[in-house]
Amino acid sequence: MKRLMIAAAAGMLLASCGGKAAKDVDEIETSEETTAMIEAAVMQGRSDARRIINREYKDSMEFHGALLEANARKSAYHLEEKPKCEAAYDSAFISTIRTTRPDLARQLTR
Repeated sequence: MKRLMIAAAAGMLLASCGGKAAKDVDEIETSEETTAMIEAAVMQGRSDARRIINREYKDSMEFHGALLEANARKSAYHLEEKPKCEAAYDSAFISTIRTTRPDLARQLTR
């Protein structure tokens, strides 16, 4: 039951992120976003993914909270109307989880 709740919570995060990660970053045009801003979003996405991967959770609610925090950081780019940064964060977050914990990635995408 606990794994099912964790998988469902993580699946919601990945499902909400997955569509934009698949888009090519160059397809989204915004003049306000610099290369440095996009690189910072990539670094933040990797950092947030590592924080989720390396942490021990007492229960599924704590895990769900960590996923919500990561989603909130991604949503900040959306609210600031920075689609390239949002896509870069999302892509880095997902690829870091898939690369470092393929077992977790498989559970999250079920």
